[in-house]
Amino acid sequence: MLALQIVLLLVGLVILWAGAELLVKGSANLAIGFGIRPLIVGLTIVAMGTSSPELAVSLLAALRGTKDLSLANIVGSNIANIGLVVSVSAMIRPLKIAKSMFRNEIPIMLAGTLAFSLLSWDGIIRRIDGLLLIIGFVVFLFFIIRTSQRDRHEAKAKQDFVDIRRNPAALFKQLIYIVIGLSGLVGGSYFIVNSAEFIADYFHVTPVVIGMSVVAIGTSLPELAISAVSAARGRVDIAIGNVIGSNIFNILFVIAIVALITPIPVDKSLLSLHYPFMIGFALVSVPMLWSRFRLSRWEGMVLFAVYAVFLVLLFKGF
Repeated sequence: MLALQIVLLLVGLVILWAGAELLVKGSANLAIGFGIRPLIVGLTIVAMGTSSPELAVSLLAALRGTKDLSLANIVGSNIANIGLVVSVSAMIRPLKIAKSMFRNEIPIMLAGTLAFSLLSWDGIIRRIDGLLLIIGFVVFLFFIIRTSQRDRHEAKAKQDFVDIRRNPAALFKQLIYIVIGLSGLVGGSYFIVNSAEFIADYFHVTPVVIGMSVVAIGTSLPELAISAVSAARGRVDIAIGNVIGSNIFNILFVIAIVALITPIPVDKSLLSLHYPFMIGFALVSVPMLWSRFRLSRWEGMVLFAVYAVFLVLLFKGF
């Protein structure tokens, strides 16, 4: 049985990577065809698509009564998105960050992370907290839509794009790429998470540790696949936009939806140990990115090393 789960884990990885290739190809082509920056696509379509495993796992865990796993999955995923996804992407290709991100998207991610932490401080995320978070998500979407409209008008004025809506066949083709890619990401993640949970349970690991490590990494694999492929193809905006958008989506939408359905108790260990790592990774990435608006390979290695230390401490029980 253990051998079968390992095989399914490997199959899931292959499906995941193929889905990532198709999603990057389709979303990047759509961005060009609609005159939208790839960064905006990464922050919305790609980020929401790659965060769908977190949404599915967290909802299922909460409805089954395993609320520790639900919350730990989100906190662990946001840590992994920066400590693992950004670091690996930077090691593949140094990430050149758009200056606009420091005025817009990164502050939104930091504000969302801090707001989420403050709402958790009383030991429970109530429905009213979920409502506040979802309002923040609506504001974020409104901001992104306004930005994308402005970008499109500017691109159209410069006549540096061909409106893909005038070519239905090309539009349909890119949409098919995206649908198949997202299906591959979700399907691959399903195999990976199920197999990883079985393997972790086989070795008697606690639910919180599973949520923060195996499940979090498993549900962050779509982000890793998308960002790594994007970095390798030189689509740096999608690589970093995917991570920022996914972290925002996880906090302002996934946790909000779960909390609206059922209040989520917050384990004290998460508040005292794991939340500081989540906030720390979000804050530490800013000065790194601020230097020349670029995340170098050695800075990626530093992030990866810190994440490895976090995992070691996690399994040792801090």
